[in-house]
Order: sequence, then C-alpha cells, then structure tokens
Amino acid sequence: MKSTLIMAIGLALVFVGCQPKVQNLNVKQEHSEVTSEDCDIRIDRSVFSAADETINKSCMVLNGKIEKLVNDLKDSLRADATELFQTFADKPDERPDWKYELMVDDSVFMATDQFISVRLRVYSFTGGAHGMTTYYSFNYDVKNQKFLTNKEILNYAHAAQINTLLKANFKNPDGCFTMEPTLDLAGAINFNATSVYFLYGQYVLGAYACGSAEVVVPRAALKGDILIK
Repeated sequence: MKSTLIMAIGLALVFVGCQPKVQNLNVKQEHSEVTSEDCDIRIDRSVFSAADETINKSCMVLNGKIEKLVNDLKDSLRADATELFQTFADKPDERPDWKYELMVDDSVFMATDQFISVRLRVYSFTGGAHGMTTYYSFNYDVKNQKFLTNKEILNYAHAAQINTLLKANFKNPDGCFTMEPTLDLAGAINFNATSVYFLYGQYVLGAYACGSAEVVVPRAALKGDILIK
C-alpha cells in the first residue's frame, strides 16, 4: 500500500515536471507625440518581444499589425485635417480654433509565449460637440502565429448561456445604462488566465454620457464555453 502511494506521487511529480512552463514576454512601452497647426497626435503602445528567436519572430508579426493600424489611423487623421483646414487658407479669420486630435493607448491582459491579448483605446476628435473613443482587441496565438477571432475564443453556439453570465456580472450602480450586455454587442473581447473581458463602447448600452462599459466574467464560470486552453 505504502509503495503504491509513493509510486503514484512519483508519477504525479513526473507529470507536473513534463508540463510546458509558460514564459512571460518582454513588454516595452513606446511613446510618440506629434503636434502641428492642424492636429495633435499622441501614441502610447506596447511592443512585445522574447529572448527565444522563434517566439520573438512571432511577436514581430503582432507588433507589425498593431503598428499598421496605428499608422493608418494617423495618416487618415492627418489627411482629413489637411483637407478641412486648407479650405480656410484664403480666409484665416474663419478658421476653427480647434485642432484634430488622436490619442492611442492600450491595455495588456496577457503576454506569454502562448497567448497575447491586448486592447487598443483610440480617442479621436474631428470637430463637433465631443470626440469619440473606439476600441480594438488583438488576441494572438503566439506559437501558431494566428490572430484569434471571437468565435475561436468563445462558443457562440452557447450565446444564451454566455449572455446569462454577462448579465449576472454586469455592474450598473447608477442605472445609466439602459440595455443589458450580450455577446453579439461586445465591441472588444480580451482574456487572461483567470477572466474574459467584454468591452461595450459609447452608445452601445446607453447614452454617450454613460461612457463605455466592461463586464468581467471568470473563466471558471464559462467552463466549456471558452475554447482556448
């Protein structure tokens, strides 16, 4: 009996020792800022790297995709600002006293040699009563160099079950939001080792003044409805 127990413990230790060890990646913060007569641009974003050559090469794929998005946003804003303000070249007294604005920052939920989950927050102002904030999520399978869709993260066939969890974890203490969160309404989905984060942008669940809403659902509650392991 005693020898059997010792053998079982030994096998368990061997099994644990054989499990792949998850390595955290290096996350560097990069800042850039451009100010001109027409627009103000501020970018704060994370850049991922690793000592392992293969993992680092995969990180470069993600870094490049995020960089392209940010550059496209900057180029689009500059072009729109130039087009608008050029119309006032001959009548400077009528030129608006505001500038176009673009501010980008991010939140890193997970950064390991298995998965990277990062969300970009993009604020832009192009005139009018107020600016707008948009969110972009990147969920990346590092080892397979694959960008994961929401349907590869969660089981959409069980949307009704997930919606029940979203409602149970939704915090609306001031009653500002007038709609309940659902899977299909989520604008950005991210995850880490313990939770899944559902982001709802401005106007989605309530008025602009309510801002955005985030619902955090424990992975344990999702059980088999979270598809990534």
